[in-house]
Amino acid sequence: MSDYSGPGTYTIHPKHAPNMSLDVWGGATSAGTPLKLYERVPGAKNHQFAIVAAGGTQGKPETGDREYLIIAVNSGLYVTTELRSPLDPSIRWKLRHTGNGCFYIDNVGTAKQLNVRGSGQGNGTEIITYAPFEAENSQFLLKAI
Repeated sequence: MSDYSGPGTYTIHPKHAPNMSLDVWGGATSAGTPLKLYERVPGAKNHQFAIVAAGGTQGKPETGDREYLIIAVNSGLYVTTELRSPLDPSIRWKLRHTGNGCFYIDNVGTAKQLNVRGSGQGNGTEIITYAPFEAENSQFLLKAI
């Protein structure tokens, strides 16, 4: 179960592979670096993501229509499919409860969500955006640092 309680720093784990983490591949700090799965490494900065409020209509993070920026701690770069302006909605995300302690991470600008390609579970499996889907490979646990 996620221990998400609002903006802060978290590790992100796919429900179908909870021993894996989203990883800024190779610990790189340059724009365009892909996110992939990697076995959890406690304290690894390239497994940590700051979830920062970016707008919305409600003050409480657990209710209402809230938007967030997801920023890689090791680089300070936004999680997105491309380098974009901070005003571009494609760099903003919504966290949507799945009802089972996990979240869907929905992109505001593209109407797609984060997804583990092909339900892969091994090191190096790509993290992609995909049409909204309710399978476990599009559900993520958020664990506070």
